[in-house]
Amino acid sequence: MHSGIGSRLRELRQSRKLNLRDVSQLSGVSRSMLSKIETGRSSPTATTLGKICEGLGISISQLVGGVAPRDVIVMRQSEHPVFRVPKTGFERWSLSPISEVRTVDFAMNVLPPGRSSGYFPPHKEGVEETLYIMSGAIVLWHGETPYELSEGDSIFYRAHFPHRFDNASAVQEARFFVVVNNNDTGSF
Repeated sequence: MHSGIGSRLRELRQSRKLNLRDVSQLSGVSRSMLSKIETGRSSPTATTLGKICEGLGISISQLVGGVAPRDVIVMRQSEHPVFRVPKTGFERWSLSPISEVRTVDFAMNVLPPGRSSGYFPPHKEGVEETLYIMSGAIVLWHGETPYELSEGDSIFYRAHFPHRFDNASAVQEARFFVVVNNNDTGSF
């Protein structure tokens, strides 16, 4: 289970003086699901985690890994926060430390053969993503439009549409980098 995510969600909610109902209204995620995540009784899907983060105006990396307030931060391989969805095997590795003033989030996603990340909810207007396929191939669904991408391909897109990643291969894992750039309000 993701008890680390749950405890960070609870700390963040309490520091903002929000109750579960407030977060539910902001995110569209039920109070009971939020409670199960906070107590470690349920693992959020990528879609659910995305909704929570959008509702709170933070990035997934900020929720998964917390915020680092220093000027120079070295993250060793074993220190990268990883969000995993047990049901699909989707992983999101936060590669860049996140501070309260950073507007760029750098992550690596790993998607097993034949699996989907599920839809991420639309980000706020102004958020852009650049994706690079390190190995394997995926289909990026940007709203209703599919983009087939293979090793070495990259794509830039405005992320205020629902989007998901599918690995259509039956045998090869896909690894791809995503840079999320928030050009608007500092929250993504």
